[in-house]
Amino acid sequence: MKIAITIELDKESAELFQIPFKKISTQINDLIGMFKKVDYTVEDTPDIEPKPVPPKNSAPKKPKKKAKPQRSVKATILKTIKKNKDGINTTDLQQQTGFTGKQISNNMFHLKKEKKVEKTKEGLFIAL
Repeated sequence: MKIAITIELDKESAELFQIPFKKISTQINDLIGMFKKVDYTVEDTPDIEPKPVPPKNSAPKKPKKKAKPQRSVKATILKTIKKNKDGINTTDLQQQTGFTGKQISNNMFHLKKEKKVEKTKEGLFIAL
C-alpha cells in the first residue's frame, strides 16, 4: 500500500510544518518496520478430541412448548387503546404495554394515518 499526500505551502508555512511532518514520517516508518518483523505464518493446530457421544438409552427429550405468536407493537398498542374506552394517554400506554415512548410515538403516527385512532383535545388516544 502506498499513500501519497501533496500539500502546497508558501515558504514560511512550509518551515512551520517541517518539524511535525518529520515526526510523522518517522512514526510511519517505525510502524512499517513493525509489520515487516511480524511472522504471518500459521502454525498447525493440535488435534481436537471428539465430543463424547451420549448413550442411546438416555431419557427421552421433553417436547418443546410452542411459543405464543408475537403480537406486533402496533397491534398491542391498538388493543390497549380499545380496552380503555374513555381514552388513554401516552404515559399510561407505556406502563400498560411496556414499550418505549419512541415505539409508541412511531406506531401512533401510523395508527392515526390509518385512521384507527385519534387524539382528543385532552391529549387522550381513542380507537375509531
